Amino acid sequence: MPDNKILVCVTDQPQCARLIRRGRELADEQSGQLLVLHVRTRQKTLMGNPDISSAINQLYADARGADAEMEIIASTEVEKTITDYARAQQVTAIVIGASPRDGRPPMSERLQALLPGVRIVTVREG
Repeated sequence: MPDNKILVCVTDQPQCARLIRRGRELADEQSGQLLVLHVRTRQKTLMGNPDISSAINQLYADARGADAEMEIIASTEVEKTITDYARAQQVTAIVIGASPRDGRPPMSERLQALLPGVRIVTVREG
């Protein structure tokens, strides 16, 4: 089992494939294992919207193509869920997308405060 574990946090947006690609690059650089996590915040995310279901299926395919394990966890507490998962898996780095500006500190800063020994990598659009 590799010592380095890279966790990629994805939403149900198909453009999250770029996060998986960046995670794969980091895992390869560090001879690490790649994990992908989606925290599903609403029950209807998969059931009520075929576009979202399709996006999740595509993310699963992207994760498989990157030789990653992907897990979906239902929770309304995204930060806590990511933090708990990262600790349980003993990840060394987390890859996330840029946070929307909503008046709070960016997700990267919030996660860094909760996981001080873990490298947080933010992938910007483009």
